[in-house]
Amino acid sequence: MRSIFSMFARSPFKPLASHMDKVRACVDQIKPLFTAQLAGDYDQVQKISERIIQLEYESDKIKNDIRDHLPQSIFLAVDKRDFMQLLSAQDDIADSTEDLGVILRIRHLANPPELKEPLSQLVDHVVMSAQSACDLIYELENLLEASFGGAEAEKVEKACHQLATYEWEADKKQFVLAQKLFSLGDSLSAADLLLWNEVSKKLGAVADKSEQIGKTLRIFLAK
Repeated sequence: MRSIFSMFARSPFKPLASHMDKVRACVDQIKPLFTAQLAGDYDQVQKISERIIQLEYESDKIKNDIRDHLPQSIFLAVDKRDFMQLLSAQDDIADSTEDLGVILRIRHLANPPELKEPLSQLVDHVVMSAQSACDLIYELENLLEASFGGAEAEKVEKACHQLATYEWEADKKQFVLAQKLFSLGDSLSAADLLLWNEVSKKLGAVADKSEQIGKTLRIFLAK
């Protein structure tokens, strides 16, 4: 594999996109993970969880390589702290995805039918949000070439606003899931209630960090 340092020699954003490739691969496992969970296919849940863990490990290696070789000044194109904030947000998405897989492996969680619709809606929305954030990172090369201005900047600005809307909508869906979860009362064990609540929080974290990518890119545009 080419060194991260050689990638920095051409662009500050190529290594970031390389890291995002692995993050997106993690995100792409979220739907299959919950499809298996809701079907009660716990063997498949374990296999997908192990796949996510491996992908997250690979993303961590790229992240650490970036941190080890990050120049003090990234061609003066962006502030180093802002660049690191982008990298951290991406890393948090991968970490939260890994956490989802781990939580669903702790025990064979019950799948009350009442949870299926609100959970599926939240999962679909969170994945869409994260994939949109990934797409924005892939736009950074074009944004750099446009000197953070013009039509490309307008396109990214609009997408950043959309990410904020997605996160707000994810919060509402997360609340609906929480309402349904806690309305089940004694039909759900305390352990299952606790773990499903953690699942909801981790899904929300994926949406939150996706929005953080948009917030950081707007800082790039404002400078």
